[in-house]
Amino acid sequence: MAHVTDMPGMPMYLKIKNDIMQQVKNNLLLPGDRLPTELQLMEKYGVSRITVSKALGELKNEGYVERFPNKGTFVADASLASSLVNDVEVPERTEPTSDILPEVACILPTLKDLFSLTMLNGALSVFSPDRYLCHIFHSQNPQMENYLLRRCLDTDISGMILFPQDQPFFSNELLSMQLQKYPLVLLDRYLPRLDTSYVVADNKAAGKLCMDHLHGLGHRKVALVTATGRNTFSVKYRIAGLYSAAERWEMPESAIHIVEYFDQGKDIAHYQEMFRRLVVDKRVTAFIAAECGVCAYLYNLFASLGLKVPADVSLLSFDRPMTGMVNPDFFTYINQSEYLMGKEAGNILRRRLEHRDMNVYHKIITPTLEVHGSTGKVPQ
Repeated sequence: MAHVTDMPGMPMYLKIKNDIMQQVKNNLLLPGDRLPTELQLMEKYGVSRITVSKALGELKNEGYVERFPNKGTFVADASLASSLVNDVEVPERTEPTSDILPEVACILPTLKDLFSLTMLNGALSVFSPDRYLCHIFHSQNPQMENYLLRRCLDTDISGMILFPQDQPFFSNELLSMQLQKYPLVLLDRYLPRLDTSYVVADNKAAGKLCMDHLHGLGHRKVALVTATGRNTFSVKYRIAGLYSAAERWEMPESAIHIVEYFDQGKDIAHYQEMFRRLVVDKRVTAFIAAECGVCAYLYNLFASLGLKVPADVSLLSFDRPMTGMVNPDFFTYINQSEYLMGKEAGNILRRRLEHRDMNVYHKIITPTLEVHGSTGKVPQ
């Protein structure tokens, strides 16, 4: 990547513009010299086409360069124009072209599960590929997420849909975006005290649906198993929904067991004794997996213990599990309408970009319960 004079907070297009201006002033670029193509400048500075176009546009407006359709960009020289312009004047194009497509970014913690991919497809369905250039990023962890946020800001990405990592506090990058009124839509969770648009599922309502369903089948002791902590955004509200429904059914708090930080990377033998005790000693008859991957793991774990689903234990999942062991239509699961969530987030961002809509939108999607064969009446 080319070195440019760096000032904290300076957008990349200004850095590129200043770099080219200095080359002109120092006679490293002479009148009539042709500048590198936009593609060459993109590669040289490691930025997007829209960033390069913005830098060249400002240089043209200030008289440093001349840009001629199908010819290129040249250091300004009054005597040059007549030899480059065709006899028939070529009007500047005002409609979006592949050279000046606005760019948007979608950043998600993972691209491996069906839930995330379905949300992503919903968001992308809003942005026509002939009008927008969409970038997809896998953040993996909070540090990578913050790096990607900075990178998108530096390269003048027009707007962003972010499925944020679960963090106790929002980052300086997100705070900077809010102060700049940057076009940002959060997906699947919101961050307290960060006043930006978001689209989420009603996780508390989902928790109530789970408990009401299991209570109706006669289950009086249940366990929720999650790969994260109980205070992560989604899980916290799901647990609140479970307790709310349990209170309505006059079930004691001890009727709900929470297993957190469940590690799907560990061998099944690691968890056999823990879950044997939950079933035999604690009399738990139904398990709720907070993540679809956990549900598939639990199904295999119960099989290793000689427990049949749903004859011995019922198993319910948030999101539709995908496993090679069982038909996915076998599992009872919470449908969060993730495609709709992604599409709504895309609509909010597109409205902001195309109509300068500065309103902040909070959309909450109502989940549904899809009942299949993995839940049944409590065993006698």
